[in-house]
Amino acid sequence: MSKLKKWGIVIATLATIAFMTVIGGIYYYQTELNGYPDTKNFADQLNALPSDSQKKTVLVFHKPGCSDCKNARSTIKNTMQSHKQKINYIVVNVNQANAATYLTKYGVTQVPTVIALSGDKVVDSTSSSNHQTIASVTAGE
Repeated sequence: MSKLKKWGIVIATLATIAFMTVIGGIYYYQTELNGYPDTKNFADQLNALPSDSQKKTVLVFHKPGCSDCKNARSTIKNTMQSHKQKINYIVVNVNQANAATYLTKYGVTQVPTVIALSGDKVVDSTSSSNHQTIASVTAGE
């Protein structure tokens, strides 16, 4: 086997390992570390909430790597899935640069925090770890 062919195999092997590491890292972040369906451009959506709207909006504030967020994740995601037709959900990763403004605005001091809005007014919220309470606020009840 020629030297050039050996180097080609080595480079191809290293490229494959690097590619698989990147894919594995993305999968781990999306399923284990984060796992929440973060809203793209959440700030634009929050700023556009009409004050007189009767449609409910539910805000979910979470932090990747937070054990309480991970414990609440399945309850939140399942409730969101079953109520997505009638409720607007905005999911905010608190590590994002512009999240601090909304943490202050809505008085979020711990995660996960779920806040139900009617228009742009807070009608209910929880930072509880009780799954029933989380599901109730996430459902906008």
